[in-house]
Amino acid sequence: MEQYMQSHPPIIPQSYPWLVIRDGKHLERQKIFNISKDKYYSITIPEMHNKMICTSTNEWLLLNDLDSKDLSLLNLVSMEVVQLPRLESFTYSDVCILSPPTSESNQDCYVMIIDRSPCKFYFCQPGDEEFSEQEFEFDLEEQEYEFGAMFISAATMFRGKVYFLTSFSRIDLVSVSVLFTAEFVGSNLHFTRITREGFPEPSPPEIPTTNDYLIESGGELLYICKMRGGWDAKMILGFIILRMNFLRQAWEEVNNIGGWTLFFSQGRSLEHKVISCFAAGVKQNSIYFTKPFDRFYYVFDLENNSISKSLPCPTVSKFMSRLDWVLIPITKS
Repeated sequence: MEQYMQSHPPIIPQSYPWLVIRDGKHLERQKIFNISKDKYYSITIPEMHNKMICTSTNEWLLLNDLDSKDLSLLNLVSMEVVQLPRLESFTYSDVCILSPPTSESNQDCYVMIIDRSPCKFYFCQPGDEEFSEQEFEFDLEEQEYEFGAMFISAATMFRGKVYFLTSFSRIDLVSVSVLFTAEFVGSNLHFTRITREGFPEPSPPEIPTTNDYLIESGGELLYICKMRGGWDAKMILGFIILRMNFLRQAWEEVNNIGGWTLFFSQGRSLEHKVISCFAAGVKQNSIYFTKPFDRFYYVFDLENNSISKSLPCPTVSKFMSRLDWVLIPITKS
């Protein structure tokens, strides 16, 4: 493993994600790791000090200050910072969505923060003075959902819309998950139900703790269930993957993802940061993932269900490191 010292970040576009590693009292010690070359670089990005990476899209990061709770956008290529309105209700269990700008003005991008329960959507664009708020409301036809609890377990951008998974607790206490879309119509969100069948329960009864993810991969919408166990539920047992069949409006099991690779970031309670890529230099048909306050990254092989781990940088804290996958895609000229 080699180290390079850089005063300016060599975070250049490539076909697979960089691993951003930070530690220190104010997350002031920063490094980036190149998986393919097995090299890490010491860098200095003051704009990332004491900031949590909530989510990322292309070269843009959504950051949250750990002290002031202020939200901002950071462009890792130009180092441009865009301040966002405060959101007093923001918590680390919220789902964060960042739609990428399609022009240099950044005015066509928006930030969406989803309060899982109660199911509320907060959204804004750069330049707005405050977040708009809209509660998720949808009339379900089935009477068995009445009087049940409801929460949003996962969400992602797919084909220009926000797809989100909502879990309903029926009167008989059985949980049923339903897929919806959220799409802007004027200044408000319009919600549409996608799945008509009950969501298949992917985890066996002996797996007490799971986490839900939605991600676009290879032009398809995938659902990933991460299964956890152990006395503190921190041991990763494996993953189950389903794909959405839009013709049947139902989920189907996926045994492998071919040449694609998935990258999961986890910090504190944030469970929704997933990146998909098709690239040489990384292990294909695999899932790379990190754990909170852990300096290792792990690789789950979907072919043989094995898990391996690697230490990208030996000089960071054993217990207080924060690792995030960040993809800056190569743009075609």
